[in-house]
Amino acid sequence: MKLFKVFFLLISTMAFAQEFTVSAKISAIKESGPHVIYVGWQFRSLSDENPEIIRILDSRNMEVPYFLEYGATTVNEQGFRKFPIITKTNIPGKSSSFTIENTSAGKMQELTLAIANTDAIKTYSISGSNDNREFFGLVNDQILNGLNDPADTKVYKTIYLPLHNYKYIRIDLDDKKTLPVNLLEAGQLTESITPVAMEELVPYVKVEKADGGKKTRIRVKQDHWILIDRMVFDIKGPSFYKRNARIMVNREEKVKRKLHKTVNVVEEFELGSSTKNAIDFLHFEEKEFIIEIDNQDNPPLDIASVKFYQAPLRLVADLKAGEDYTVATGNDKLGAAQYDFINFKNKLPKNLPVATLSDAKTINISAPEKSPAHNPWIMWVCIAAGAGIVIYFCISMVRDMKDKV
Repeated sequence: MKLFKVFFLLISTMAFAQEFTVSAKISAIKESGPHVIYVGWQFRSLSDENPEIIRILDSRNMEVPYFLEYGATTVNEQGFRKFPIITKTNIPGKSSSFTIENTSAGKMQELTLAIANTDAIKTYSISGSNDNREFFGLVNDQILNGLNDPADTKVYKTIYLPLHNYKYIRIDLDDKKTLPVNLLEAGQLTESITPVAMEELVPYVKVEKADGGKKTRIRVKQDHWILIDRMVFDIKGPSFYKRNARIMVNREEKVKRKLHKTVNVVEEFELGSSTKNAIDFLHFEEKEFIIEIDNQDNPPLDIASVKFYQAPLRLVADLKAGEDYTVATGNDKLGAAQYDFINFKNKLPKNLPVATLSDAKTINISAPEKSPAHNPWIMWVCIAAGAGIVIYFCISMVRDMKDKV
């Protein structure tokens, strides 16, 4: 029986190894915590652009929860714009006052304070002024609490105010029951939107004339199914032009049991001398296609280049320092992963460390089958092993019956 157990352990191991067809190693993780993993076009092309079946595996081949951010072209970076604290006054055992200059030169509806950690709960009032002499009420007798950040020596607290454009803002804190707090900074949280660099693809491109120059055809061919998110034309001339263009793909349709080849238009757009000639697509995915430009009676466009780009695919996962991780895909039997981790997406920091992914490798190039059940010799070995087990148990039962007799 031990022999059979070892045999089936070997078979199950082979089955697991062939579940995935593409894999790539994640660079060494130096610090535990959430990381961003950018998945490039090479990995995605080998997996036939099916991001839902991607899995992250640790050194024990256990799944690591992650969530997917597909096609994000911008990132939001949060900063802090400081306002000068021009006066600080304190009446011991009674109150503290801070006057802040609003340097934003605009309307204001919130103010963020950086306060040194304390367990105090304070009552505060806020007033505004344009001359720093006469102040008018904005907020009266509100509670300021939760002034302790276990991960930092200070805490940021945002106070919401009635919409105003006062140049000076005064905060009055009640110190009758508790000691004064240490106000370190005051200002506004800012959020900037930064475009994420797209990854350039390198398909085969050939520009040719058609219909006696009435049309220009650009043939594009790729080795794999690769998603294209942006296409950019570099056109040198003429100085003034406005042309209709389209993307066409060849299709085969079955009509009355016969295959008929057709040409389908999947996207139409316009090229013009007054535009940037950058065309964005939503999940345009083809191995081969043709870009056709109508020249009519005009001279053909002088096309210096056509470049294709893909928006980054981001995996966000909570990784441990020193652990070995692999990103794998190619198991078509898997559906979209369902992990609890996505529920904490909005609670993660804006700027996460990046874990680098190595070049993708195919696990089994020679065997297109993804499961040993489709491999004849493994199937016959399994059948033979099963028959052997049945015979073994039959012989054992016969021996037991003879012993009893």
